[in-house]
Amino acid sequence: MIRKILLSVLLFTNITFSHAQDYDQISKGICKSITKDQSLSGKIKFPDFIDYIKTDADKFLISDVNVFQFNLQKSLIKNCTEFPFIENYSLVPFSNVVDLEKVFNREDLAKLEKQLKEIQKTNRFQLFIISTDDYFPNENIIDYSFSILNNNSSDLFQKGSMIIVFNLKSREVRISTNKIARNIISDEFSQKLIDEVVVPKFSEEKYFKGINEAIVKINEKIVAED
Repeated sequence: MIRKILLSVLLFTNITFSHAQDYDQISKGICKSITKDQSLSGKIKFPDFIDYIKTDADKFLISDVNVFQFNLQKSLIKNCTEFPFIENYSLVPFSNVVDLEKVFNREDLAKLEKQLKEIQKTNRFQLFIISTDDYFPNENIIDYSFSILNNNSSDLFQKGSMIIVFNLKSREVRISTNKIARNIISDEFSQKLIDEVVVPKFSEEKYFKGINEAIVKINEKIVAED
């Protein structure tokens, strides 16, 4: 149901959106509508999402939608406490990047989107990249990563699913895999990747390079298992 709600948010857009301060207002409107008749029915006036995107960049990226969705879903979880079905974050289908901390520039995001789509298509492996400074509604990075991974993993990917979550504010990095992917990517491999690739590059503030090199090594590992 949460996916239908968010789709409706994008479809019925006709007022100006002014960034994060409006997320609470939008989510409260959604909660009120659900309370009233258990459906949106196209009756709520939502912000102009296209205007929101254009305030950050002229070139549209799917990851922009993910940032919008995650921020809105956070407000929904906070404000719609009577609806337990709103409890997990959902990415746009066939999208894999959510840069909530705005770590990457537009060119980097475009490269990541293309890179991860190619891995999905060629190697039947799903990989998500999330930057965040807040684990709400979870209490730690481990629960947060598994929550997102389990809510967005698809059986379409025969070699499994993996997520890389990093929080620059708390200086934490987590790589989690689902049961299928664990047959290829061991916990030891993931930890070595964090210690020898991601953390050294992050310490030099080379965030894209660290994530990019990690993705390359993950892809090499997957290919080697064929």
